[in-house]
Amino acid sequence: MRRPSFQFYPADWRNNANLRRCSPAARGIWVDVLCVLHDSDEYGLVRWPLADLANSANAPIKLIKELVEKRVLKGDDKSVAEAFIYTPRSGRKDGDPITLVAIQPGPVWYSSRMVKDEYVRTVRGESTRFNESPKVAPKPPIGDGSTSSSSSTPTVNTVPIGTDGDAVRPSDLTKAELWAAGKSLLRTAGMPEAQCGSFVGKLCKDYGDAIVIDAVRSSVVQQPADPASYLKSECLRLNGQRPSKSTGKHTGFQNFNYREGVTADGTLI
Repeated sequence: MRRPSFQFYPADWRNNANLRRCSPAARGIWVDVLCVLHDSDEYGLVRWPLADLANSANAPIKLIKELVEKRVLKGDDKSVAEAFIYTPRSGRKDGDPITLVAIQPGPVWYSSRMVKDEYVRTVRGESTRFNESPKVAPKPPIGDGSTSSSSSTPTVNTVPIGTDGDAVRPSDLTKAELWAAGKSLLRTAGMPEAQCGSFVGKLCKDYGDAIVIDAVRSSVVQQPADPASYLKSECLRLNGQRPSKSTGKHTGFQNFNYREGVTADGTLI
């Protein structure tokens, strides 16, 4: 099922040097192109001639070519001569480079950011527990002719591995990796996948990202049996509160003085 939305990063939009070199009209068209790439069967990538992509985005071909010339839109009508390689980073360590779009015949047009985000989402979304391997190996590079069932496709452990081969500690994980680990724990405990994001999002709204990040980091270490309750109580604790105990309507009667206003013989004063 296609996702109804995609993430937009205002800081990246403002700070992307290649995009800043484009005219205001071309930058506006880029949003329409992103929407087309988002709706594609191969997320972030289409295998159409550039003219077809321009028609689909309802954009003048001149502005689409401007995006290509400024290296905002990647690809070629004839052949992709340069592979798109992504180097994952965990903590302060770089992992092994990964080819996401291989050298191949065209037409192929793509957004490098969308392709990278889809790869990261696929790898982290298939995890079972934070320290276990995913059930399904990540997708092979786009255009290398492999299939997801190929025995040559390496599996990826959900615990990030540094260049020296050591597992990265929870304290070294990035925010995105902690989100993935927390949601993985919730799914393992039986929470439907669709609710995991909204559950974490509500915690962020109530307590702020920093507190939730610390709570998730603690849950990764503790591996609690009930991660939802653990995250709530940990957020309360980090926020300087204690979990409240609910009181019923029929409590506190022991604090009343029932003899007040009554004489010894039971007459009301």
